Amino acid sequence: MLFKSLLAVALLSANALACEPLCRHGVANAFAGYYGPVVELAVKDLHTSLESSLTNVTVPAHVKALVPEDALRNSIQNDLSNALDAFVNHAKGKHLEDGIYKVMFAEADPFKGDCNAPPRRLTRNMPPAGESWTREECEKMDYICGNPPSICHFLDLIKERIVGRIREQLTEYATFDNGYLVRSLVSNIKESTHAVLNQYGAGFTDDPRVKSYTDSMVSNAVSALDTWVSEDLKTLCTRSDHDQACNGFDEQIIPEILKWP
Repeated sequence: MLFKSLLAVALLSANALACEPLCRHGVANAFAGYYGPVVELAVKDLHTSLESSLTNVTVPAHVKALVPEDALRNSIQNDLSNALDAFVNHAKGKHLEDGIYKVMFAEADPFKGDCNAPPRRLTRNMPPAGESWTREECEKMDYICGNPPSICHFLDLIKERIVGRIREQLTEYATFDNGYLVRSLVSNIKESTHAVLNQYGAGFTDDPRVKSYTDSMVSNAVSALDTWVSEDLKTLCTRSDHDQACNGFDEQIIPEILKWP
């Protein structure tokens, strides 16, 4: 009889443990879906700044004599929009989900471990199959551990961690030495400029004055990135116009958290 009881406990524990990776990745994926618009919001600020900084560079007179200035600027701005759209899709993809997973489950104070520390907050280890945890259980689970009610209870803390990780990731993308975003923008500016010059048969691709023009745009773009990192990213999710994107999904994410066993 004792053997059967121990076996039943072991099987129950094994089932619970077997669910953990699936639950964790499911929760991280759900959060990533809601934080995609936050990434879009941050990049929208950058887009505005970049457009202004690139149009402030004077087009060389000998280029304007052969190429309509509007055609050159419109091409650069259109390609800039396309480059930033591609960046947003990259930044809110798998890398974002992985970062969220790490801050929740693999770094400081992870949502792992025993949830039965005395005095027990909950009266059950998991809901019956097909049922969710309740909001009441979310309120009661007031210490960090490995069950969904704990994640739900500390939702505000988790949101702070995620925003911090988004800031870190976007900053890394904007790093001059090897950032994905810097490389993309530098390449985009040069290729877009040369494409328009070639389209109008102007040549000039090896002209020092054209090189100086593109170098000035690159320099302005890098300065805009620096300002974005030092000012805009630091205020991400603290401004009133960010509140809906950063905090408007609580009632949607909580049921998604509590549905996991």
